[in-house]
Amino acid sequence: MSIPRRFVAFIPFWIFLTLYKIGGGLHYSLISPLGERLLPLWLVGLLMGGGSLIHLLLDVPAGHWLDRFGYRRLLKLTTFIFLLAGLVLVINFNTLTYITSLIVATFGWLFFVPGVNAYVLTHAPRAGSGRFIAYRDVFASLGIVLSTALLGLVLTLPTYLIGLMIALAMLAALIALYASPPDTPLTHTEPKIATQAHYIHRHFLKDTLTMLRRLNPASTMLVLLNLVSASFYAIIWFVVPLIIAHQVHPGWSGLTLGIFDFTVVLLGFFLGNLADRANKRTLVFFGLLLFAVAGMFLGFNFGWLFLVFGFLATTGDEMAGIALWSWLYTLDHKHANDGLLAGVLNVFDDLGWTIGPVVAGILYSLVGPAWTIAVGSSLIFCTWCIYQVFMRHHKYAPAADIPRRPQRKRHKV
Repeated sequence: MSIPRRFVAFIPFWIFLTLYKIGGGLHYSLISPLGERLLPLWLVGLLMGGGSLIHLLLDVPAGHWLDRFGYRRLLKLTTFIFLLAGLVLVINFNTLTYITSLIVATFGWLFFVPGVNAYVLTHAPRAGSGRFIAYRDVFASLGIVLSTALLGLVLTLPTYLIGLMIALAMLAALIALYASPPDTPLTHTEPKIATQAHYIHRHFLKDTLTMLRRLNPASTMLVLLNLVSASFYAIIWFVVPLIIAHQVHPGWSGLTLGIFDFTVVLLGFFLGNLADRANKRTLVFFGLLLFAVAGMFLGFNFGWLFLVFGFLATTGDEMAGIALWSWLYTLDHKHANDGLLAGVLNVFDDLGWTIGPVVAGILYSLVGPAWTIAVGSSLIFCTWCIYQVFMRHHKYAPAADIPRRPQRKRHKV
């Protein structure tokens, strides 16, 4: 089947992906402003970080369950679970229902990312798989952009209507998923692919340190970048909804959270080509520096300047990440650890999304939103300083054919 025809056949699944991201994106964005009405912010941060920690701990069994029971079947289950997270808010809004909704939503996300990745990759054709996977990224990002655009208006609604909107989005997503093509499971003879993190994590403790030492400095820098960038974006997603909630007329300000995904979609191919041709050490140097400096100014310029600095920060992040991935690929001549590396990056990404909300919850009341974001950007600046030390005695070699880099989200969901 050709790529265009396959795309048309999967329209219900793309609709499911967008609707799920709208409902889930709204729920995650609302955790801090809704929690502020009931609990101390430090406790809200602990609850948000605890959800990411649960995902980190349950990633391996969740992956095995997906392989055993089917990707689409468990995606249906996870969508129904998330529907319940919305309905809990419809019933009533108090501390008990708020925490219950968070716990239910945590398990609603458990199968989503690995289930979508596995489902898409088993259906992706060998020729043109990159384009097919790109469809996944575009429709997922579209859902996040739409959910963040609605955030300012949603915050003005009663909580029961917010819960109803989330539940209806998940109900529509569930209907679209039922209309999607059935599973085509991987056979036992096919190799595991890099995004199947549950397979990779089984070998994590055994092989990780050996692999990182062998592929230094690019491997360690890429791991550090994943950790600090995830922490930074987690802080953003904690702080910005609170800022929006405190505005008298929030209006379109929810669009500020969508700038990060928009930047990746807009510049992804350009930065990929740039990483192939330009000096990678220079790209990482200026990419990390741009990420740190632009990130520092984000919290002090909430408005249209936030869009500018958000665009620049994500550009620097993506520039450094693509260059490091390309550089690392040149160091791994046998390419025997591509899957393990993807798993390591996923683990540190989850760890960053665990640390970020906890830090933000503690700092927000102490130093305010601007300086909380500035603290997140200081982690990136520290990574830039570490890079200067690492790179003094290392060289890089160009590569002719760089594989697709594992997806790194600028949102937890």
